[in-house]
Amino acid sequence: MTDNCSAVTTILLICREGKSRQIYQAELDLPGVSLVCVQALMGFFHRGVYCPLHGILVDMPTYMRSSEEEKRLLTDLVVLFPALRLRCQEATGEVRTLPFGTAYPGNTPPAVFVQKHCALAAPRKIRTSERSLLNMPALLNRSLPVENVSGTRSVTINVSRGGCFLIWFEQWAVGDRGWLVLPELEDQTPIAVEVCSVRLWGEQHVLPGVGVKFIELTGVQRIELNRLGGASLMQEEE
Repeated sequence: MTDNCSAVTTILLICREGKSRQIYQAELDLPGVSLVCVQALMGFFHRGVYCPLHGILVDMPTYMRSSEEEKRLLTDLVVLFPALRLRCQEATGEVRTLPFGTAYPGNTPPAVFVQKHCALAAPRKIRTSERSLLNMPALLNRSLPVENVSGTRSVTINVSRGGCFLIWFEQWAVGDRGWLVLPELEDQTPIAVEVCSVRLWGEQHVLPGVGVKFIELTGVQRIELNRLGGASLMQEEE
């Protein structure tokens, strides 16, 4: 089993070291499958490994020990990838599974899940920019705002260099474009955005909303968001 980005199907396995991880690795020792193993989700970022992924597998005991920020981040990620929760009975080697959400059937063996769902998914990169937990008022509109048409009210949950997550209840789809105004910024120029993730009301017991990426920010807006979110929020990657 390789631990790199060169295989056809690359899976992120989040599991602390030990017998459970060894059992998962043995079951997923399949031709054309590469595992990227980390003990915690943030370890993926700290290692600087940003290869495209086809799916995510999460050991539940490891998940229960995760920080609240890691749990929030993982909640966002599992709507973008085929994702499965794992629990291993180390005494017998039995692996039980439970999908995130209702998109995939329950109790599917990990190897079958990877071959049937992950291998067919388009590879995607996990975002590399850090998030700041910023609750800012926001106005979202499907068309460029004009005078007396300000948009639908919302609030950000977090903000990164690339975009933000908004509490949202109306129907938007991945790929939809709109215009975002952040009234707390001195520069309230409408920001062109594109929806990159959607969490529906009542799904996964988390806040509903949309993740949007900034298509373009003005220089002043970048400076202001940097000030609000911390010194590294808007720094470019090396």
